[in-house]
Amino acid sequence: MKTIKKLLVRVSLIIIVSLMITSCGTTKTADGAVSGALIGGLVGGWDGAATGALVGGGVGLMADSADDKKVRQDQKERELRMMEKANSKPAPQPVSEPKSTGVLNGRTWKVVSVVDETKSENDFASWIITFQSDKKAITIVLNKDGNSETFSESYTIVDDVIIFTGKDYVTNAKFSVVDKQMIIVTDTARVVLEEV
Repeated sequence: MKTIKKLLVRVSLIIIVSLMITSCGTTKTADGAVSGALIGGLVGGWDGAATGALVGGGVGLMADSADDKKVRQDQKERELRMMEKANSKPAPQPVSEPKSTGVLNGRTWKVVSVVDETKSENDFASWIITFQSDKKAITIVLNKDGNSETFSESYTIVDDVIIFTGKDYVTNAKFSVVDKQMIIVTDTARVVLEEV
């Protein structure tokens, strides 16, 4: 009878300890520690419970680490899919030759995409820029409503910065040219152009 009472007290204490461990967290580490303590306690008493909790906790910790790795991998894959969906491409390296205003002379470019933080959508249907040899750029914009605008502005290039100057504005932007693609980046917009 004493043996049965001892066993019942031991099992009760192990269950209480297991519940305390479980309340500390719902991770696989805690679950493993509880299971290990229960099995170890039933088989080998207090020493078995302690050993079982350590072994079970270790197995649970390995499972938690595997889950964390999978979560990080899933997040990385989601970010890559979002970048592909947005058709984002890393900015090409700037042209390697020294830049001067002459690098764009006589070349005509068509805007193929604009990401502008100040606008929810673009209001143009077509946008063409021709860089003339006299440091002037002529821009023709065809709006979605069918109206068109043509305007002229001066431009200067210093290293990887292009400076556009109009009647009442000056705009500085970083730019790069690779093959037949040019990217212009301002504080609020990123414009991708292709040579035509």
